[in-house]
Amino acid sequence: MTGLAKHAIVTVADAVRCALCGSQRVWGFMNRLPKYVGALLVALLLLAGETAHAQAFEWVRIGDADGFGFTDTAALGRPIQGVGPGPADTNANGVLEPDEFLPDLNRDGGVWYRGEDNFDNRSDAERKDAGHACQGCLAVGDKTRGSNWTDLSLSPTAPADDWPDLNGPATPNSAAFVFDFTVHDEAIVQGTEMFFNLVFGDYDIDPAVVFVRFKNAQPQVLRIPNQRFRNVDGLIQARTSRLPFNDVFTRDADGNWHGFLTVIFDAPIDPFTAFDYVELSLDAGVSAELDAPDPSLAETVAAKIGRG
Repeated sequence: MTGLAKHAIVTVADAVRCALCGSQRVWGFMNRLPKYVGALLVALLLLAGETAHAQAFEWVRIGDADGFGFTDTAALGRPIQGVGPGPADTNANGVLEPDEFLPDLNRDGGVWYRGEDNFDNRSDAERKDAGHACQGCLAVGDKTRGSNWTDLSLSPTAPADDWPDLNGPATPNSAAFVFDFTVHDEAIVQGTEMFFNLVFGDYDIDPAVVFVRFKNAQPQVLRIPNQRFRNVDGLIQARTSRLPFNDVFTRDADGNWHGFLTVIFDAPIDPFTAFDYVELSLDAGVSAELDAPDPSLAETVAAKIGRG
């Protein structure tokens, strides 16, 4: 608690004690009441500010965890390829989640770009590339972007309205996400391990890699396991990757932690995939980690994307 807050509280406490010590002083107390009320309000505001600063960082997210924007999941069926007919929302909780399925909207047996399975469930904020949130941040910076790639089928036959990049829906659709945020010095412990979490659906054509570019560290290249190893269509997957604290954060001029990270999902020939959200978090959320590709691929991609 700051000295100013303590002084304000002591002032009010002394005033109340004085008012109670004799009836002859009550009138004087009443005359000074506005002053004491003002001091109490100052104390409460200062304490509220300190509490806000002390809020612990938990996550910063681009997009939202809303099951790709589908609402009436009870009416959605899954692809029959690999697992047979059934609901897309297998646990019937109203949200399409990892290990469930993107829906077969035209019920032709599969989820693919040549059917009628395209969807655009983006909110107004996501369309405007402003669909992001943070639990425990001082601020989310203006460079944060990428929510317009979420809750949208990345398909060459999708409508081109409000498409996230200038090339329109034609492949490749290389979704890009930028995290730019500030965390109070006391809201996170230096050295805490960070996790990059990614929730996506229907990746089934190799290759697909995730490029991770930092502000002051060497880039990383991560590989996404293909869903075909599980012999299913439309599968929703969640993957995580551990990131060193000092790769994500640097000190700013005020002594707080500035986080900055660019993530590019590159699946150059996959004609249909989708993202629910991406996030940086203190919680992995899932146990399945992104894989490191072979060293030659890592060197090639690192040379391609460079440093932050």
